[in-house]
Amino acid sequence: MAIEPSYEELLKKNEQLEQEASLRIKTMVDQDERLELYRTLVENASDLIHSVSPEGSFLYVNQAWRDTMGYSKEDLSRLKLMDIVDESCRSKCRDLFSCLIQGESLDANVTTFVSKNGEKIVLEGRCSTKFEDGKPMSMTGIFRDISKRVQSEQALRESEEKYRTLFENATDLIQAVQPDGRLLYVNSAWMKTFGYTQNDLDTGLSIFDIISPDCQEHCQTTFQKVVSSPGVQHIDTCFVAKDGSSILIEGNACCKFQDGKAVVTQCIFRDVTEKKKMEAELLRTQKLESIGIFAGGIAHDFNNLLTAILGNISLARVNSKPEDAIFKNLEETEKAILQAKNLTQQLLTFSKGGAPIKTTTTITELIKDSSSFTMRGTNVKCEYQLSEDLWPIEVDKGQLSQVIQNLVINACHAMADGGALRITAANLVLSEHDVPQLKSGKYVHLSFNDQGEGIAKENLLKIFDPYFSSKKTGSGLGLAVAYSIIKKHDGLITVDSKIGKGSTFSIYLPATEKRATAQETVKKISTTATGKVLVMDDEEIIREVITKMLQHLGHEVDTAQDGASTIELYFKAKKEGKPFDVVLMDLTIPGGMGGKETIEKIRALDPHIKAVVSSGYANDPIMANFKDYGFIGVVPKPYQIEELGKIISEAVQAGH
Repeated sequence: MAIEPSYEELLKKNEQLEQEASLRIKTMVDQDERLELYRTLVENASDLIHSVSPEGSFLYVNQAWRDTMGYSKEDLSRLKLMDIVDESCRSKCRDLFSCLIQGESLDANVTTFVSKNGEKIVLEGRCSTKFEDGKPMSMTGIFRDISKRVQSEQALRESEEKYRTLFENATDLIQAVQPDGRLLYVNSAWMKTFGYTQNDLDTGLSIFDIISPDCQEHCQTTFQKVVSSPGVQHIDTCFVAKDGSSILIEGNACCKFQDGKAVVTQCIFRDVTEKKKMEAELLRTQKLESIGIFAGGIAHDFNNLLTAILGNISLARVNSKPEDAIFKNLEETEKAILQAKNLTQQLLTFSKGGAPIKTTTTITELIKDSSSFTMRGTNVKCEYQLSEDLWPIEVDKGQLSQVIQNLVINACHAMADGGALRITAANLVLSEHDVPQLKSGKYVHLSFNDQGEGIAKENLLKIFDPYFSSKKTGSGLGLAVAYSIIKKHDGLITVDSKIGKGSTFSIYLPATEKRATAQETVKKISTTATGKVLVMDDEEIIREVITKMLQHLGHEVDTAQDGASTIELYFKAKKEGKPFDVVLMDLTIPGGMGGKETIEKIRALDPHIKAVVSSGYANDPIMANFKDYGFIGVVPKPYQIEELGKIISEAVQAGH
């Protein structure tokens, strides 16, 4: 029989039950409070939270989710999760959903949802699965809206791509250099210009490895300024390409600093090699034009004096006997005067009026004849590499021969101990930017390569200047004359040289579609025919010496000092029945009517006049194209008695 509990025991048991009930109530209250707290936290969280069934139906979404996605409770009651996933992500989301149902743990992932208004919302978050008795009951996801971040990242990528495209496609040369001088990165134009590769950069190529030795000190100083101050420094220097060629560059450099320390220098350059060449070309042309003005100004007076001197010396020589002691002296004096004539002729090459007398020809024989003649007696051997199918060109054969001779003479001087001069000629088609100083089209390219001592770098830009010479002997006009002649042929002459390795002169001459003209057989004309000659010249001393020379040759001579007197005497003699056979006219009469105007007036009344033009301006266009102005012959001043006699006799005979 059970023993009944005592009153005290019942009281104690009751207190215990009351305490347990109180604790249970308190626990329930705490749980409700915590549940409310968690509900409040979830509902007011800024992250997007949703819970879905294994079938994808929405069980719960928080306020942030509703605000962001825009769907109402009614909308969600008939939607499933995959209905609001963007098509581009559905396949991936199905795979993830399947993994969650199977209880696999997943890393954070990014998914694109579609809001009610059609906007794409990019969410990043994690999902977990709740199981009961081993069965999945719900999947809860906590997400963060990263749409703006994705947009910013996309904008950043697009910006980077845009500037990378600009960087890579820029025609300027762009480089980034570390404070120790190592090249960090360069753009495509930089690599193309200098010939270096990414592998060269990866193996530690330094900016100081590619700076010309002549510019090292200057560039070191400039580089230190760049890495020590925030300002922009102008750069004007010379780099050396991988193939050894020199590239002139100019541009700006600045440095990026972090915590006061230099991090990287950024440089933007432009290849100005051709620009500098063109500037030098322009400056040289201007110098030659100045010389041309000077040469044209003195040529007339100087050649008139030489005419008087040479004429009298020639007369003295022909009036003496070869066995006389004075005969040899007169011959030597004549040679000296002729050298002075050649010097004047070279000066006149620079004058604006010096027009070449062009004929269409191929120049193979001209090259061989001019070079072989010049090298006679030297210890230099000439090697020819001349294409057999050279295009025709329009040139003044005499002037081009002078160019070739000057280049050969220079080569012989450069190879005083002997050597080989290689002369090449080939056809060449130039595109628009191949040689900036020339138009695109067909050219004949000549090259003169010697094995001499070479030309110092500081002299390369000066060698075509008049009177510049690095030799102890010589006038310093040879290359300047060559330059001027080629320029007047619409061509170009350049030089490339290295000390100890020789020099290469290149000439570009425009080709022509015209056919080379066959050389005409010269008709033999007697140089002893005599006649009546009228001499027009403003200088009395010239009229006197010409009269003596022509009378010595058997001609009857009368003189006039200007065009008006010449016209008067010419028609007076014609009216009297004693016409002049030839009129020798000076082209330029200061303050009066010269040869051009005089023959025009005479031809208007007597188109059969036989006139020879003469001038101290040997390169005047009229001298080059005398037939176009009505003259039948030309004799440049100064001249010997034999030259004058030949041209006058030919004119007399032509009139009979």
